This record gives sequence, C-alpha cells and structure tokens, in this order.
Amino acid sequence: MKININSDDLELECYSKIIDFFQKEKISQEETEIWKNKSIIELMNYLERTHNRTLVTNALILLLSLFEDIPPDTYNNRGVNINHMSEKDKRTMIEDLKEEFLPN
Repeated sequence: MKININSDDLELECYSKIIDFFQKEKISQEETEIWKNKSIIELMNYLERTHNRTLVTNALILLLSLFEDIPPDTYNNRGVNINHMSEKDKRTMIEDLKEEFLPN
C-alpha cells in the first residue's frame, strides 16, 4: 500500500486500498503477509512524519480486523455451543439459569 500524501481524501484512499487488497482473489498467504507487513511499516512511517494518529490507528484496526485470525474478544470461543448439547443437558442448563436469575 502506497500512501499518497497529496491525495484530496487521504483517509478514504487508505481504507480503500486495504479493502481492495482484501477482496483480491488467488493471493497466497505469503504475499498477503508481505503486503500486510509492508503496509504496517508504511503506516508507522506516515505516523512519524505527520502525527496523524487517528488515520493510522483506524487503518491498523481495519488491517488487523481483515487479515488477522484474532477472535473479537476473550469470551468469543468460551462457553458451550447449545446446538451441540443433548436435550437433557439443555433442560438442565435452562433450569439452572432460571434458578440463578429469576426471583424465587
């Protein structure tokens, strides 16, 4: 990703480049990692030159959201998938929840 400092709408162009690369088909994982890492370096250099923290922060968030396999939060993969529980276990869980949260 090359950041064009002279662009009229630098922020839109930056986000568009990230999304355009993400939508490309048939790009190897290695090429994607190289592009992502070069983009992060370029964003850091841009931050050092301009101190435009908002643009760089938002661009990094977009990059990581699209290209990293990171769960949205620490609770994303915790718990029990109710679709994989037996009917007996579902009833037990519902009864336990009622007992804990509903007034007696």
